[in-house]
Amino acid sequence: MLIAETKTPPAGWNSFDCYMGSINEEQALANLELFLKKLKPAGYEYFCLDAAWYADGDQACNERLRRVGQFRNMHLDPYGRFVPSPVNFPHGLRALADRCHENGVKFGVHIMRGMPRRALERNTPIKGTNFRARDIYDPDNFCSWCGYWVATDASHPGTFAYYRSVVEYLTEELTVDFIKLDDVVEHPDHVALFGKALDSVPRPVLLSLSPGAEDIWRGSWREYVPCGNMIRVTPDAWDDDRTNLLKLRRWYEFEDLSGPSLWADLDMLPLGALQVTIPPELALPQGSARQSRLTPIGKKVMMTIFAMSCSPLIFGGDLPQTPEEDIALATHPEVLRCNRNGVVGRRVSLMRHIDVRKAPCKSDSAHGWLGIFSVNADARRVKLSAAQLGFATIPPLYDIWGEYPVSIGPDGMLELYLQPFDCAFLKY
Repeated sequence: MLIAETKTPPAGWNSFDCYMGSINEEQALANLELFLKKLKPAGYEYFCLDAAWYADGDQACNERLRRVGQFRNMHLDPYGRFVPSPVNFPHGLRALADRCHENGVKFGVHIMRGMPRRALERNTPIKGTNFRARDIYDPDNFCSWCGYWVATDASHPGTFAYYRSVVEYLTEELTVDFIKLDDVVEHPDHVALFGKALDSVPRPVLLSLSPGAEDIWRGSWREYVPCGNMIRVTPDAWDDDRTNLLKLRRWYEFEDLSGPSLWADLDMLPLGALQVTIPPELALPQGSARQSRLTPIGKKVMMTIFAMSCSPLIFGGDLPQTPEEDIALATHPEVLRCNRNGVVGRRVSLMRHIDVRKAPCKSDSAHGWLGIFSVNADARRVKLSAAQLGFATIPPLYDIWGEYPVSIGPDGMLELYLQPFDCAFLKY
C-alpha cells in the first residue's frame, strides 16, 4: 500500500554515498548499530540499502570488472527478480530488516525502472501470467548509465504484472517499508504502474522517485503526486560546495509544489566518510575514499537549505568513520525543528546577490526562520530592509549557527557580513 502522504519530510540513512553499490552484511549491521545510537534518537526513521544488494563483491571488484565491460555476479529468482547476494548477505536481507524492525526502524532498498538484463537473457517467466521477460522488453528506453538493468514496455500488461511481483517479493519476503525507484522520473507511465503495484499489497511503503539526472519538469508534478512520497529534483549532488547553488535554484523552482503529498528531494547529505571502499587507483569521477570535502561554510549552507526547503534528510556517510561534528550538523535541533515544521520556505527577495528565503512556523506565523544566502564569490557586508526580509518591521532575530541574538541598526536595517557563498540562518 502506497503511503498517502507524510506530514514531515522523511529522514534516514542510505548506503550509496559511502558504499555505492557494494555494501555487505557486516558493513550494514555496523552502520545500523550507530544509526540506532546517533540518528534514530533525533527522529531519523529509514535505513536503506542502495544499488546492487543482489551483487557479489565490493566496489573495487565492481570497478575492475566495469572497466573491461563486465558485471559482477548477480542473483535472480525463477521469476526474474533480483534477490540478495548470498556472498555479501549470508543471512539474507530479511534478517537485516528484522533487526531494523525490532528497534523501531523502517527498512528500505533501491531498485530500478525495468528489469534485470539477466532476466531478459534467461527469458524468465513473469509470475502469475503467461508472459516472459522478452515479451515486455523495450529496446529503446534503456537507462544510459546502468547496463545491468533493461527497460520494459509500460504499455504491455506484463510490465505491470512484473512490477506487482517485484513489490510482492520486496514487501512480503524482505518486509521493506521504503523503496527508492531509480531512473524513473522521466518516465511517468512507469511511476504510475509502480504506484499501482504498491497499492495492490497490504504493507505500507514509502516510495522515493529518483531520476539519475535533472529531468523533472514542473508541468509533470501532478502526475507524480498520486504515486510517490518524495522525488529527486537534482542530479547526484556530491560533496562540493558548488552544489549548494544548484540546490538553491531547484528549491526555488519547486517551492510552491513541494509538501506532504510529495516532497522535493535535494539528494542526500554527503557528510562524513564517503566512497569508503574505493581506493585511489580506482577513483571515480566523484573521487575515492575520503571524508566529505564540503567546507565548514558549505556544510552550514547545505544544512540551512535542507532545513528551510523541507527536503528529506537522508544521511550519506559511513557512520563508523564519520566525525561527531558531521553527526551534530545532521541532528542540530533547530535544523530538525525547521525541517519538520513542514512549511517549505519561499523566496521573499533576490537583490545584489543576496537570496532571502522565509519559512513561517506552521502553528504561529509570527515566528519562523529566515535563510539569507550570498550567491556572490566575494566576502561582503550587506544591509537588508524589513521589506527585503518579508516583514513590515524586523522582529527580534536569533542567529542559529552563531548562537546569539542579532542586533538591528538604528535605521531599522539588518546588517550582516557574509563570506563568499555563505549564509545566515535566523529564527524570528
